[in-house]
Amino acid sequence: MAWVVGSERYALQIIQELEKTRPDEIGEEMGFSAEYAATLCKSLWRGGYIRGTTLTGYEITSKGEEFLTNLGKSRK
Repeated sequence: MAWVVGSERYALQIIQELEKTRPDEIGEEMGFSAEYAATLCKSLWRGGYIRGTTLTGYEITSKGEEFLTNLGKSRK
């Protein structure tokens, strides 16, 4: 599995919670700029963890869901 840094994990969790969302909303939730959130989304999109576009919004993929599920299991 590809390496996902802390801020990417946090963005992925927000995308999961908000379902379909844009970088400006993600950035607001994280307390970061929309530009930084867009960079995180681009990285997650390249890794196959999310799908969508900046304009239509991003949503989590099954790979992203699996990653978060496994992350939760490893913390127990």
